[in-house]
Amino acid sequence: MNDYIDNKGPTTKEIQRAAFREFHCKPSYWQCWKAGVTAKNMVRGTSEHVYASLPAYSYMVENLNLGSRICISLDDADKFKYYFVAYGACIRGYKHMRNVIAVEGTHLYDKYEGVLLFAVAQDTENHIYPIAFCVAYKECDKSWTYFFEQLRYIIDDELDLCIISDRHKSIAKSVSRIFEHAHHALCMKHLDDNLQKKFQCGDSLHVYYDAAKAYSYQEFNEHFQQLRNKFPETANCLEFDIGFDK
Repeated sequence: MNDYIDNKGPTTKEIQRAAFREFHCKPSYWQCWKAGVTAKNMVRGTSEHVYASLPAYSYMVENLNLGSRICISLDDADKFKYYFVAYGACIRGYKHMRNVIAVEGTHLYDKYEGVLLFAVAQDTENHIYPIAFCVAYKECDKSWTYFFEQLRYIIDDELDLCIISDRHKSIAKSVSRIFEHAHHALCMKHLDDNLQKKFQCGDSLHVYYDAAKAYSYQEFNEHFQQLRNKFPETANCLEFDIGFDK
């Protein structure tokens, strides 16, 4: 157990070698793997214990980090559904950030899986600044709606606010309903990946980036025309399917 307190802990092979060195026995790989899992659970707690500890954790955060917004949502069977947290220090610091928010979701690989939804901003030196996090059962309309509803309590819906994301349809729907005045734009990198997969146009995507980063209509038109000359299908997708406003 002591090996798991401050670090990742030994591998299964290392447990096997330690057992042979200290006790002169040769446990199977499965036995050593199980011993490692048991030791980790005893030191760090099980997934069930972590979920059960959320109310206590929330209480401590709200008392020690004033101004935090924390919400736990359960389903009709009183089982975990959503957990939203925005720390008070992050909420207060957001007013010093650029008025641009990036949102994304990533899969969790614990016993109960689910997804982690999050929103970040950027300061004037391009450092990533965390705003809020939400653990949800999956990435769908309901989950993103819940996330943006909670986010709306700490971020004003303004005309000069820009929310950036990938092309997930649930994000677009939720932003349009909850942040009616904000502008929703697409992440250049995610769009890059989509275009490469669909049109195999990787050789000319530097022109796409030049167009996306242009600060004048003339500069944009010059770069976009280069892209149209080389990959007309890609240019049509950007202009008519996605839209220049994105």
